[in-house]
Amino acid sequence: MMALLVDLLGAFGLLLCGFVGVLLLADVYLIVVHLASGARRLAQERAWLAQAPPLPQPLPRVCIQIPVFNEAALVGPAIDAACRLDWPRERLEIMILDDSTDETSVMAARHVAHWRAAGLAIRHVVREHRKDFKAGALSEGLRLTEAPYLAIFDVDYQPAPSFLRRTMAALAAFPDVAFAQARLDYRNRDRNLLTRAQALELDTFIAYEQAARDWAGVPMTFNGTCGVWRRQAIVEAGGWSGRSLVEDQDLSFRAFARGWRCLNLVSLPVEGELPETFDVLARQRQRWGTGTAQAFRDLPWALLKRLAWHQAAAFVLLATFHASAPAALVTALLIAVAGGLIDPSVGHATGSALLSVLAAVVALKSIGALLAARLLDRPLGIAFVADVAGMWVMEAALLPIVAKALVTGFISRNVPFLRTPKKGF
Repeated sequence: MMALLVDLLGAFGLLLCGFVGVLLLADVYLIVVHLASGARRLAQERAWLAQAPPLPQPLPRVCIQIPVFNEAALVGPAIDAACRLDWPRERLEIMILDDSTDETSVMAARHVAHWRAAGLAIRHVVREHRKDFKAGALSEGLRLTEAPYLAIFDVDYQPAPSFLRRTMAALAAFPDVAFAQARLDYRNRDRNLLTRAQALELDTFIAYEQAARDWAGVPMTFNGTCGVWRRQAIVEAGGWSGRSLVEDQDLSFRAFARGWRCLNLVSLPVEGELPETFDVLARQRQRWGTGTAQAFRDLPWALLKRLAWHQAAAFVLLATFHASAPAALVTALLIAVAGGLIDPSVGHATGSALLSVLAAVVALKSIGALLAARLLDRPLGIAFVADVAGMWVMEAALLPIVAKALVTGFISRNVPFLRTPKKGF
């Protein structure tokens, strides 16, 4: 009986490795898309934005929304940056959606009063509770405005004055676009080895995976900040929901299921802040992992009907990879170790399969990092190689944390929103 159980355990470990290996076919697809059209599509985007596409007249009303929770060092500069956006004041509305329980509210009120005295339509929205966390704050903000467009910024991101004119031109040119997403960049990317590793990892996600998804017509998620949403798309998709800790992903895919699409502006960066210590990073990734699993449980699979077969296949593989691969890999590792203690042949077989699939993950994602760096005109010397190595060390350290968060997200909805503390500059 014990031998049978060990064999079944080993077979399950091999199955998990094969499962992750199949999911990696999506990366092969993304690499092909990048190589076939990346340079051309980026050149087209840059040329289009440089031509200053015409804006509709009269200019539409835009509401800037900045969700805030206990971020006293950041809220002032965030408000100032929003108020300096190049958009007619009579067509601009600014909301500070403040759920804070500390001195942040005092700082926010002071800056709001300053800009209101300067003639801006700015309001400080304070809720009596934190129901549904960021999603709840954004839902309240939507209720309080009639603006047809909503620009959303996390408090650590400070857009350039031209941000609205460029993103609104994109939305005006494509009426079926639910949101225009700018590229996230980072002021402190060179602060230490950890921030460099994160910056490369997130560059890879944004300029490799998300860029290729957008070019290939595969739905990608709103990144939670630095984007402008069309109100109609939010309403048709059912509005912001707190059923997942990644409310941005949840709303994005519901909008795609309704026939909307997005526009990913790789050449339009907005700088924010990365966690500078591992404990803060782990807290952030725990929230992301939990929310990703929660969103996967409620994914509107009806959106696949709107995609060609290859787009649908890539979407399913990518969504499944993000929601399950870390947990599958950690489970396979535990099986290899436990099986090896009982029967070395089982441990060897599972371990060999695990090493093979890990090598494939590292190879394909590293190619993605290279393609992203090339797209963004990053230097590709020794420092880049060192950053790739640092990224994989960081990923290995985060793997059990993310795996546990994914399991938590699949089995529970009542998980607290743990804010990522930011220092400010």
